[in-house]
Amino acid sequence: MVRRAPTSAFVGGAHVFPGGAVEAVDRSELAQQAVSGIEDLEMLPWVAAAVREAAEEAGVLVTTTPDDSLLGLHGIALYEALAAMGATLDGGRLAYLSNWVTPVGEPRRFDTRFFLAEVSAGTPAFPDEHEVTEAEWTTPLDALERAKQGGWFMLPPTILTLRTLARFDTPGEAVDFARSQERVPRIEPKLVVGEDGSIRILMPGQAGYDDQGLL
Repeated sequence: MVRRAPTSAFVGGAHVFPGGAVEAVDRSELAQQAVSGIEDLEMLPWVAAAVREAAEEAGVLVTTTPDDSLLGLHGIALYEALAAMGATLDGGRLAYLSNWVTPVGEPRRFDTRFFLAEVSAGTPAFPDEHEVTEAEWTTPLDALERAKQGGWFMLPPTILTLRTLARFDTPGEAVDFARSQERVPRIEPKLVVGEDGSIRILMPGQAGYDDQGLL
């Protein structure tokens, strides 16, 4: 988990998984060279962004040839360095867990994909001190307890993803579950406007989710 810098324009100070926007470089031919293990090129930008952001924000290299000289590099510089040394970010190790879409009616909407990857025990994690100010390994249950006690602020997609991960005893079991899904769930909460003008969020499967009167 990483903690977004307090000055971030979006959810500053929140604890989140490493990640960020799909950039133009993630759709480039350079990304095709620097990220391996992807058979479906439509997924390449998403996977490339995931492994790139893990390296940039948390210093976690999901790569075929770990090399500390890659740490601290961003975007094109990271991809170029990988190509120069004949190494790649190993996108084949990622398993696609879920797809979250911000409710209609929100001023800023996001289409976010969550991926899992298992890395070696003892893999270090440290923040870039720019986008994130903290980075640490934790168990899903511990992260949820910190949120419950008020020490960590987390958004609902993060909390619900942690609850899913808490069902498994090992990272490998979680990755196997993600790979076994016939269809990756698309989760799009809805905003419900009450008669008094109040707004609440409904998740798929909750009573009233399919009713009229939703934003």
